[in-house]
Amino acid sequence: MAVVIGGVIIIWLGLTMGAAGLRWLAVELHYPARLAAPVLLAVLETVLFLLFVPGTALLPPSWGWPMAGGLVAAAWLINGAVAGLDWHRNRPVKESPATE
Repeated sequence: MAVVIGGVIIIWLGLTMGAAGLRWLAVELHYPARLAAPVLLAVLETVLFLLFVPGTALLPPSWGWPMAGGLVAAAWLINGAVAGLDWHRNRPVKESPATE
């Protein structure tokens, strides 16, 4: 359970610290970059989880790869939801045709 909680904390900290760091540096990402940033973070988290979770001493040896797979799925789900919600909130609205 500690591995799952730690993995979710890593995902959450990556998102919040990335956003806080950009705000602190007064960096405003343009629309495509705001959508790509959580996806790139998911790629980084995937690499970290696949490298470090299977070999941890906190899990029985047979649980390493399934737990890493679950954390990778959670990373993509959470980061994808963040990108999807940002897209939904800020998507370009189609202009309705003007009627006269």
